[in-house]
Amino acid sequence: MIERWDEADDARRIRSRPRTIGEYFAAEQPLLAPLPDEPFETGRLFTLRVDRYSQISVRTNRYSVPVRLIGRTVRAMLHASELVVYDGRE
Repeated sequence: MIERWDEADDARRIRSRPRTIGEYFAAEQPLLAPLPDEPFETGRLFTLRVDRYSQISVRTNRYSVPVRLIGRTVRAMLHASELVVYDGRE
């Protein structure tokens, strides 16, 4: 299904531009650098203090964390799924 969407998008024109998206990409593709060999982090790292209610605030959301962390500083990685990980655990 995604491949069909990509094909349809390749044939699409943006407003009154003379070429399609696929044609523009074909011209740009040889200029693109290869992807890096090593993985890279796409999430955003936050350093947060655990409040007295055993919660942290990441942007507009509050998450419960273990009570033993009250008053401590923790690091939370925010990804598109908004999963909070501490010490390698969710």
